[in-house]
This record gives sequence, structure tokens and C-alpha cells, in this order.
Amino acid sequence: MKGRLHLRAEDAEDVPALSALAQDFVARAADIGFDMRARRLVLLGNRFCWETRRPMRTRTALVLSSLLRVKRRNWPADGETVLELLAIEAEEGEEAVTLRLHFAGGAAIRAEAECVDLLLDDLADPVPTPRKPVHRPG
Repeated sequence: MKGRLHLRAEDAEDVPALSALAQDFVARAADIGFDMRARRLVLLGNRFCWETRRPMRTRTALVLSSLLRVKRRNWPADGETVLELLAIEAEEGEEAVTLRLHFAGGAAIRAEAECVDLLLDDLADPVPTPRKPVHRPG
């Protein structure tokens, strides 16, 4: 369990910190799924460990719960396409919370939820990676 993160966001103010640690999370489109019955969106992929000095990645689950609706935009038709998460945003409204997940290349997920209920759970110890993500102005 050394070096694993287990974080929860329970209100909109918690989301920016979780988003920063999830930045550059990569997952195949097929490994992102919405379970309507459980009202849960699960992303299973590899998170870049921004909190370590050496470039490292770890297997991570990102779970959004208490969802009412989920919509995708510019979603790849091929499930093998790898998506890179850029940011997660939360906006609290009167009736619901809107959560937005922005991916490189313009793909996005918009989820309406009863409340902010996000979990970032590292499933394995971090391992070295040869590459650090590069962000180019754009």
C-alpha cells in the first residue's frame, strides 16, 4: 500500500485537488463505463503520479456516484482509443450538481448528480514510467 492514494471529493470545493491529481489519467474508451442501475460512472486506467519526484504511473479507478444522467461528447467510436483526462469540474446548481470531465482531443463527459461523490482509488503501487506528460499551450 506504499504510495497509493485513496481520495474522496464530497463537495465542489474538493474537486480541484482531486482533478489535479487525476490530470493525465489515461484509459481506453472501453474501460470507461456507466452503470445506470448503480448510478455510477467508472474509469479504470493509469494515473500519472504528480505527487512523486520520479515519473511514475499507477493503476487507478476513478468513480463518480449518485449520478442522474451521463452524456458524452466527441466520443471515439473505437473502444481501443486511449483518452487522456485533462480536468474534472463541478458546478453546484439548485436541482443537481454538474460534473464535467474534459479529455485531450475534445472528448468530454457531462454527468448530472444528486451530490458530489467522487472517488480516486489507486489499485496498485506506482511504477516508473519513461515519459512525463507534456502540456503544450494551445
